[in-house]
Amino acid sequence: MRTFALIVRRLNEVMLWIVGMLILLMGLLLFYDVLMRYFFKAPTAWAFDLAGWFTGLTAFLAGGYVLLKKAHIRVDIFYQKFSPKVQGGLDALTSVFLFLIVLILVWKGGERTLHYWHLGAVANTGLNIHLWIKWLMVPLGGLLLGLQAVVNLVNDVYLFFTGRPLIDEAEEHAS
Repeated sequence: MRTFALIVRRLNEVMLWIVGMLILLMGLLLFYDVLMRYFFKAPTAWAFDLAGWFTGLTAFLAGGYVLLKKAHIRVDIFYQKFSPKVQGGLDALTSVFLFLIVLILVWKGGERTLHYWHLGAVANTGLNIHLWIKWLMVPLGGLLLGLQAVVNLVNDVYLFFTGRPLIDEAEEHAS
């Protein structure tokens, strides 16, 4: 399990770098578009479409990393007062809702992706990109989130029953 957790961690860390590069690229492309629009009166036809696509892509690809760092929104007013064992139990119980979200993202996102692939539909914006490529971010993001959710669930259940984490943060950073 530790090896699986390490692989999922590395995968989500790589996704963070990809997301960072996408944000940097998006900023440069939008800067270029602003220059072209205001100084040369020649805006690009594709900048708005690409910026929207990159925004969605960064949100979906970063979900697993955010879960890894436990940075999703949570009401901590009572949670922080609980022992680690109780926190692990609560996290394991509430993971049911997370897995429902993951299931819907992979299932419905996958359905939509395949639908557009079979149609051969193309966006009628500046890039004219195939719509299935755009929709692929939904099941992919759900998969990344789901892999990290499995690792977290195993760790939370182990923490609940033993009082100590199976996968210790300090131990993972040392590997």
